[in-house]
Amino acid sequence: PIKVIKGVKDLLKKCVIVAGNDRLSVQANENATLLFQCLVRSTLCTKFVSEEYRLSSEAFEWLIGEIETRFQQAQVNPGEMVGALAAQSLGEPATQMTLNTFHFAGVSSKNVTLGVPRLKEIINISKKPKAPSLTVFLTGGAARDAEKAKNVLCRLEHTTLRKVTANTAIYYDPDPQNTVIAEDQEFVNVYYEMPDFDPTKISPWLLRIELDRKRMTDKKLTMEQIAEKINVGFGDDLN
Repeated sequence: PIKVIKGVKDLLKKCVIVAGNDRLSVQANENATLLFQCLVRSTLCTKFVSEEYRLSSEAFEWLIGEIETRFQQAQVNPGEMVGALAAQSLGEPATQMTLNTFHFAGVSSKNVTLGVPRLKEIINISKKPKAPSLTVFLTGGAARDAEKAKNVLCRLEHTTLRKVTANTAIYYDPDPQNTVIAEDQEFVNVYYEMPDFDPTKISPWLLRIELDRKRMTDKKLTMEQIAEKINVGFGDDLN
């Protein structure tokens, strides 16, 4: 920890924008590097370096040297037209993100909320972003166990019936005990071996929902959980 603190202090002393030892120069340099110092001190605090990043002495020294080099390279000469440089720095990544967005159009596995629309959300501080995300840092046993972390993810993520449904169809099935869907006849026979209702009162219209086994397993859902939610939401409309 002492080496980390000393290394960060020495780094910040070398990162000077306004040279000079007079009071005005020192104050101007502090104002110019205030945010940079806050970022370096918060990112390279002893706890992060030793526990999260787990940097060795050689790696830490290399990182300090790399930060100093990048800082010196980032400085510009007085009178430099920084407006054009800033516009290029912003325009090039935005253009590339827009091109990537068009390339991934129609691909469901890709997040296409990028490019200029995403920049507008950030600048305007949109209250309803199109693709909201959440970063959660786990503690306890779930922090180092992939299976436990997956369980936490499944409990946190909002899952709808649409996300685990492979196919839906509506059938006219006047005789439920002899269904028109041949592949369902076997488990229909098992279901009607001990009926707990009057089959004659069942509606002839059948809504068949086919669930995706892979998605069900991935979300760690059971048929009982889905049936319970359907009954809670549409209890009076089901028979």
